[in-house]
Amino acid sequence: MKLTFPLVLLCCLQISAKVYPQETFTLKMDKVGVDQVLTKIQRQSSYRFFYNEKNLKHLAPVSISVKQATLEQVLDNVLGSSLYYRIVDSNMVVISPRDDLSSQHKIQGTVLDEKGTPLPGVTVQVKGTAQGITTDADGKFTLLIPENAVLTVSFIGYQTQEISPGNQASLLIRLTASSSGLDEVVVVGYGTQKRESITGSIASVKGEQLSVAPVASVANSLAGRLPGLVSLQSSGQPGFDAAKLSIRGFGDALIIVDGVEADFNTLDPNQIASISILKDGAASIYGSRAGNGVILITTKRGQLGKPVITLNSSYSMQGITMMPKPVNAGQQAELAREAYIQSGQPEANAPYTPEQIQKYYAGTDPQYPNTNWYDELIRDWAPMWQHNIAVRGGSEKIKYYGFFGYEDQGTLWKKSGSNYNRYNLMSNVDAKISDNFSLQLDLYSSVGKRKYPPRLASTSATKTAAWEDFWRTLPTYPAALPDPDKNSFADGGGTGGAQMTTNMDIAGYAKSVSQDLRGTMALTYQSHAVEGLSAKIFMNYAQNYTTGTVFEKPYKYFTYDYSTQTYTQAGSYNARANMTVTDTKSRTITGQMSLNYDKTIATDHHLRVLALYEVIDYYNDYLSARRQDFMTDAIDQLYAGSLSGMSNNGSASEMGRASYVGRLNYSYKDKYLLESSIRADASAKFPASERWGYFPSISLGWRLTEENFMKRLRNLDELKLRASYGTSGDDGVGNFQYLTGYQIASNGVTGLSYLFGNSGSVPALISKGLANPNLTWEKIKIYNAGFEFSLWKGKLYGTGDVFYREETGIPATAITTLPASFGATLPPQNLNSLNNRGFELELGTTGRLNDLVWNVSGNISWSRSKWMHYEEPDYNNDPQQKRINQKSGRWTDEVFGYLSDGLFTSQKEIDDLGFNQDGNTAAPNSSLRPGDLRYKDMVPDSILNWQDQWLIGKGATPHWMFGFSTNLKYKDFDLSALFQGAFGYYKDVNVSLGSVYTTVLYNERWTEENNNGNALVPRLGGKGAGFSDYRYKKAGYLRLKTLSLGYNLPQRWAQAVKLVQARLYVAGTNLVTFDKLKKYGLDPEAPSGMNGTFYYPQQRTISIGANVSF
Repeated sequence: MKLTFPLVLLCCLQISAKVYPQETFTLKMDKVGVDQVLTKIQRQSSYRFFYNEKNLKHLAPVSISVKQATLEQVLDNVLGSSLYYRIVDSNMVVISPRDDLSSQHKIQGTVLDEKGTPLPGVTVQVKGTAQGITTDADGKFTLLIPENAVLTVSFIGYQTQEISPGNQASLLIRLTASSSGLDEVVVVGYGTQKRESITGSIASVKGEQLSVAPVASVANSLAGRLPGLVSLQSSGQPGFDAAKLSIRGFGDALIIVDGVEADFNTLDPNQIASISILKDGAASIYGSRAGNGVILITTKRGQLGKPVITLNSSYSMQGITMMPKPVNAGQQAELAREAYIQSGQPEANAPYTPEQIQKYYAGTDPQYPNTNWYDELIRDWAPMWQHNIAVRGGSEKIKYYGFFGYEDQGTLWKKSGSNYNRYNLMSNVDAKISDNFSLQLDLYSSVGKRKYPPRLASTSATKTAAWEDFWRTLPTYPAALPDPDKNSFADGGGTGGAQMTTNMDIAGYAKSVSQDLRGTMALTYQSHAVEGLSAKIFMNYAQNYTTGTVFEKPYKYFTYDYSTQTYTQAGSYNARANMTVTDTKSRTITGQMSLNYDKTIATDHHLRVLALYEVIDYYNDYLSARRQDFMTDAIDQLYAGSLSGMSNNGSASEMGRASYVGRLNYSYKDKYLLESSIRADASAKFPASERWGYFPSISLGWRLTEENFMKRLRNLDELKLRASYGTSGDDGVGNFQYLTGYQIASNGVTGLSYLFGNSGSVPALISKGLANPNLTWEKIKIYNAGFEFSLWKGKLYGTGDVFYREETGIPATAITTLPASFGATLPPQNLNSLNNRGFELELGTTGRLNDLVWNVSGNISWSRSKWMHYEEPDYNNDPQQKRINQKSGRWTDEVFGYLSDGLFTSQKEIDDLGFNQDGNTAAPNSSLRPGDLRYKDMVPDSILNWQDQWLIGKGATPHWMFGFSTNLKYKDFDLSALFQGAFGYYKDVNVSLGSVYTTVLYNERWTEENNNGNALVPRLGGKGAGFSDYRYKKAGYLRLKTLSLGYNLPQRWAQAVKLVQARLYVAGTNLVTFDKLKKYGLDPEAPSGMNGTFYYPQQRTISIGANVSF
């Protein structure tokens, strides 16, 4: 039709003043005329178009594929740069030619991300028109724009910018990542979703946030970043320093890396694209393995664009955050004498005379040395090098990402010669092999090498024997003897001293090599015959091979008498060398076949369906061999050991799982959201009747901002309410406990062997004990409700959740009295149950003021567990037993002990005590002295006993976790800081360590001169009733977890030297800690109790590094 002004005016007058709601369109049209697209829009909506047909004839055919797109988004897609449109009276669209193209000028530009990497596919558009273009593979664009034009630059996952170029001929545009973008793609179980459509409680973090400061383990970079994630790092030992993570305090979470279960601590943080945690019913899709939540890790993949090579290199210095310091020789001698005398022993027999003590203080007489073993053995800073190189790029046909990384982490021990090395290699390739088929090929390998002295290798998750040796190495012995070939005895609790056990040249070595290999192939078929239908076959092979060798050398140690110049052998460690070799292999094969259907029906109804079958096969193989009494320690091979006393052992196991998964996602106008899933798992651990477990879930979402009555709140970008219910299970019991029968006695069972003639002993067959044919899955139910909001285009955003979880059928042994003649114990049954409850809250703000860009956020969470039923004796007949020992109906982490009431400061206070504290019935309280702890008699029965124990703490797992992060960018500088903390947990503080006293004990102990009733340490040699609140202390803390300051090379400088980007930075981790345990010399994440001090302390790191792309 011919367009004239009178016609437009007439139409405008005839149109009602009715306000039309925002309409969206789902279109899929291939190589059609623009008029056909406009006609289809008119049929689906109230919009009417007015244009001159000849203005459309010169336009080339267009192809369009959009879902739930606005009218503006559709028209921007199909109209050429020679046409523009305007909307009149809500539903009339006028399309006209540009009359003044001569006033336009050409502008060129490049769009980069925050790191300076080019961004292909970015939309650059003249605001208010259909005129626009997308950037090419190098992030470049060329565009004709009118005078005084304003450019709108937008890209998924980044904040939209508006730029007024003026008369500039070229532009350099940097986009900032969006923190709360609704179009952000989030990894969920077996797929991805836009954040706006998520109905479950899912938190995510991008890989860039994890690599702002170099860390040895990915787990250590997550603390404080994700609401609901509980993190405690109990060791700083290289290769064993990963923090223990749990979701909402439930226990060990399932870790999924690129679709398969794996250990993500072998990854380099620079390999990671994103991490998501599934906290509620969203985890149910993983069924029996997801009872404690799921952590999903996605590694980086290729992207459209020319190859970009990125180099990262950093050097870090690692030092101890906090640990007690040992006393000097004079203080050690003084305290030993004091403890002996105050314990009631005769002063005449006390070790060390006052004269000898003064000689130890002086340290000038070689017979009375004053050795600082801390300075002798431990260095202030240990080095860590990290280097990696990555290449990333691709075309429409193939996209690729390759990575190689190397880490070398030294230890704090000066003479140990120990370190940890890790090598990472990864290749991720995505290829479109035809219009229908696409192929994914991934390869990952990690090799970790550890080499330590035998007693420096971890003996548990929180303990190394070498640190125990350190706290038994006395400063009253010399560091060296006149003869350098003789080892100096310094006690060390039977080892001679840490100066020997931490030296591989003397003590031998413990080394291991752990190799991880994973390969993935996935083939995806996209159907053209059935719109929205796709099929996928996924196969993964994962293998771990770990070899370990412990070679202990024999050595002797001596004392030296300077007056007679004679050596005396004080002892030896190992008469001859011995060696233990272990071989551990594990293999997992994962296969998945799935169908996906993604369809928009009648514009308003969006449907996504997943059907998946998964099978997993596990195999483990273990082999060990040991020989002792080596002829010489110069040959560290098994054959050099004696045949006498040699031993070997081995085992293997195989287990499988089969699962069916179904999921339905439905949305109506992107306003009302529904997700429902069910998973059926089969486990060979249970009898056929109980083998299958079924785990359904459902979640609902309501996006209130899509409602018409909310449209007038223009500053409200998003408000969504969520609710979910999910179930999962746990088959974490021993294999085949439902079967009875016999098994071969293992080496751990002594005396169970037979002798047949001269052929030697043969292992015995022993009964497996009673079977339980009714043993079945633990069952877990979780309820969750939450909200999400965003205001002022993401300038203020937040989320909140509350949850309640029940876990029933936890295996336990029934409390039943059996006759001694029964001959067996009862098998485990599904008896115990507990519940958890808690909440999470996250708030953040992001914005820009001229050259200053900021993103500040904080999160806090609380959770706690309670026993619903705990299999235990009936305490109803004893109220005190019930109060102290009963668990059913109580918090799972309640800790009971005695209540202290300061220290006695005089004999009169002891004489006036109204009850028997020391338990001496013949002479009550006769063993008490001033300086001893005074306790409270909580049950008034005139004697202190077990009944006087009271609730004194809440366990060693934090109830409260929080984090506060700040990311600032000003011109070419960036500053990132993360504060992290935990509260609501306790530590058993022990300042008496091994044989060596600490400076805390020396300075804070009670003495007659320091007669302080609130002294930190009671008198040495005193009598205590037992565990009390005097040593069980709150361990809450606030820590500057990460701080990073970077400088980005200006783009014009980078381009001058052919670089895409370059960044130099300094960073640190665990820099400052605010807590109440500092006075004890303990880190708040240190393990509790005596053994907690025999651990490798947490590390503070200071790093310098560079990141360059070209």
